[in-house]
Amino acid sequence: MLLVIILTSWFILVRDWQECNIPGPLPLPLLGFAHNLIMIKPSGFLPLLHRFKMEYGDAFRVHLFHNPYVILSHPKYVEPLVSHSELITKGRSYSFLRPWLGDGLLTSTESIMGVSIEAQTNSESEYVKAIETVAKIVSLRMRNPFAGEETIFRLLRHKKAQDEALGVLHSQTQKVIKMRREELKNVNKSGVNEQSDNGIKNKHDFLDLLLLSTIDGKKIDDQHVREEVDTFMFEGHDTTTSGISFTLYCLAKHPEMQEKILEEQRRILGQNLDRDPSYVDLKEMKYLELVIKESLRMYPSVPLIERLMVKDTEIAGLKLRKGTSVLVNIMEMHRHPELYDNPFEFRPERHDTASANSAKNAFSWLAFSAGPRNCIGQKFAMMELKITVASVIKNFTVLPVDVEEPGLCAELILRSEVGVNIKLKPRNKTC
Repeated sequence: MLLVIILTSWFILVRDWQECNIPGPLPLPLLGFAHNLIMIKPSGFLPLLHRFKMEYGDAFRVHLFHNPYVILSHPKYVEPLVSHSELITKGRSYSFLRPWLGDGLLTSTESIMGVSIEAQTNSESEYVKAIETVAKIVSLRMRNPFAGEETIFRLLRHKKAQDEALGVLHSQTQKVIKMRREELKNVNKSGVNEQSDNGIKNKHDFLDLLLLSTIDGKKIDDQHVREEVDTFMFEGHDTTTSGISFTLYCLAKHPEMQEKILEEQRRILGQNLDRDPSYVDLKEMKYLELVIKESLRMYPSVPLIERLMVKDTEIAGLKLRKGTSVLVNIMEMHRHPELYDNPFEFRPERHDTASANSAKNAFSWLAFSAGPRNCIGQKFAMMELKITVASVIKNFTVLPVDVEEPGLCAELILRSEVGVNIKLKPRNKTC
């Protein structure tokens, strides 16, 4: 019987592999390509994708068990995918996030909730540690197909660790929701369109909007509010943290760019560099934005995104059958030599649309994704990045540290397994 199962699996996989017009390694019976991922470390996953891209090209295919995956790393394939109005279903890997985020915006920052969890002042907080635990486990399930199988996962020690961490995360979120509901009740707030005593329409943070809004005359229930709050609490701080860290890392190697940023700050803010920039001021920080975009090109906070084909589809000549998960390798595309001259050189002017050196295709840079499922918080994230990086540069000279390069890991968010190391030297503000 086992032999029959193996032979049947082999026949199905080989037939699928032969009929597909996308190159890739020959799958093994039952396993497909899964055996290559059993022991792979977080820092080895992106290099593995790079190796297969070099061998098979900008679009290649692998099977994890009998599940087909296609990996894309060129805008000629990526643009029609992410801009398609119907191909918006997130890939099967996102299902691993559902125990945490439910059917929130990511799967179907701290300040937008009106509540602080003090993550910056307490890196050992239970909440911060719980997010780190869940992120590592979800990342493991995404890259290891065996851990991705629910039956196997329930037998692993990671299941208990995930349940304990989710208990912390959901408890914190529910406490925030309950506290804010009570506060709104105490001040007699019942709707989002109410005005203050002077006739000016009240402004609300994101959590207030969720608690005060109605759908078909009914308030949004606590579970759906919790799912959206969990999504924004995660998406709003981890991605920005990655962006800030790698931007400062890049600037540490380029003191001349730090001086340009400082000069831009003086021009916009005057000699009083200590004042908080306004929204208009932030929009004027053009050079700083180019620096941030170049950092996000080389170190995208989200290095991979995924879509699930819910019907047989053809994109840019690629035949994708129903059930195929398509990964967009943003990291690989951002470093593609056909798209960026000397891609490992840090050159902010690449993103100046008036420059002859700017990217040839608008979809060559996808740090915030694109199309109907692009990042809802990208403008807010860019403001956070500008404020934080500008503040650091105004107060410190950023210096490199003579240690090993960042060991890049795709753990939902781009991280370094050895940390992102820099030195900060206080500036003499009288100069």
